[in-house]
Amino acid sequence: MATTVKKLTYSDFVKFPADGFRHEIIEGDEFITPAPSPDHQSAVVNISRVLSNHVGAGKLGRVFVAPTDVVLSKNDIVEPDVFFIAQKNLSRIGPNNIQGAPDLVIEILSPSTAAQDRGPKLALYERVGVQEYWIADPTARTVEIREFGRPRRTRVYKEDQSFETKILPGLTVRVTDLF
Repeated sequence: MATTVKKLTYSDFVKFPADGFRHEIIEGDEFITPAPSPDHQSAVVNISRVLSNHVGAGKLGRVFVAPTDVVLSKNDIVEPDVFFIAQKNLSRIGPNNIQGAPDLVIEILSPSTAAQDRGPKLALYERVGVQEYWIADPTARTVEIREFGRPRRTRVYKEDQSFETKILPGLTVRVTDLF
C-alpha cells in the first residue's frame, strides 16, 4: 500500500517556530540549520556592504540578507544569506516576502550547511532561474561563482584575487574584503 507524504508549503512555513534556527523548505521538505557562527555573520555583513554600496550608488536594485523569505515555488521557500534583486525585477518584492528568483544569491558556507548549499540549494537556484550563485567559504577564504545562463560556467577565486560579476556591471570584488 502506497503512503503519501505531505509536501510543505508557505502556509506551513509561516507556522514554524521562532526558535533560533533557520527553517527552509526545498521540494516540500523542511531543512533546519542552527544559528550561524560569528565568521559566517561577519561575511554576511561584509558581502552585503560591498553589494549595497555599489547597488545603491547605481540605483541597480535592492540587496537583502537573511532572514528574508524567498518563495520560489509552492514547495520551495528559502532564506538566502545575501541576495540581490535587479531594478527590473523589483515587482517580486511583496509586503511579506519575495515572490520569485533573485538575480544573484550568495550563501556563506558553514559546516552545518555546506552539503545543502552545494546540493539541493544549488540545484534549486539553477532550476528556478537565479542567474548567478556565489558560494562564499570563510574557512578556505574563497568564492565560487556559478553562472547558470549561457555560457554556463563555474569560477573560483581565492583570497588574493578579485572578480567581476555580469549581474552588477562595474563592480570589482576583492575576495579579501569579504572575509
